[in-house]
Amino acid sequence: MTCQENCPYDGKIPYRLTSEGLNEYGINEKYANMIFTYECPLYQQKKLMAKRNQRVQRVLGPLSVHSLNNFDSAANPVAFDLVKKYVSKKAWQQGGWLIIYGKYGTGKTHLLSAIIHEAIMGGTLATFANLAKISTLDFGEAKSQLSQLADYDLVGIDDFGIESTQNWLMPNIFRLFDDLNEGNKGLVITTNLPIDEFEKLLGERIKDRLVQHAVVVAMKGTSKRMDLRNVSWAD
Repeated sequence: MTCQENCPYDGKIPYRLTSEGLNEYGINEKYANMIFTYECPLYQQKKLMAKRNQRVQRVLGPLSVHSLNNFDSAANPVAFDLVKKYVSKKAWQQGGWLIIYGKYGTGKTHLLSAIIHEAIMGGTLATFANLAKISTLDFGEAKSQLSQLADYDLVGIDDFGIESTQNWLMPNIFRLFDDLNEGNKGLVITTNLPIDEFEKLLGERIKDRLVQHAVVVAMKGTSKRMDLRNVSWAD
């Protein structure tokens, strides 16, 4: 059974009750020629997936073309396998955090976009943010955007670098991490910094918060678990 792109019944399946059906439900014979309808589950599912796909387009824009299916995993099998586990186990529902680091052009943004894409299509309230771009906004707007990220169940932050960690922004970044931690929500970060520089940049408070949740994986490298207590999804 398939569902037409433009259903002539607008997703309603028409039917008439038989004489047996009228008697079974105690319905008066005058309804014998009336047409009743019920919602087609295939049509409703199709509408739901179309709506989610529209959200993917709004959240990711041109990055929405990125998926796990079109990622070239040959150079980064470890990172790819870890991302697949993160998605398949919906690790964000366990408060799972993932940090992907490596040089420019290694596919970090592709993997992050694919995670957010898969999550949204699966019904998760997820979003994508570029911290470097947020850091160029005035203080009030940047603070507001960071605060709004805490409303999501999964937050993807792309391009976490030196330019995005200005002193006035760091307290708000920590507050976001704290809110996600308290809400047991998911977080995925990409950075072009070596992991030791990344940790130093964050400072001890934020680093400690990440240690509680995060699995770190290098593009063109091996994975490093910062802590084992809350990252069972990576096994």
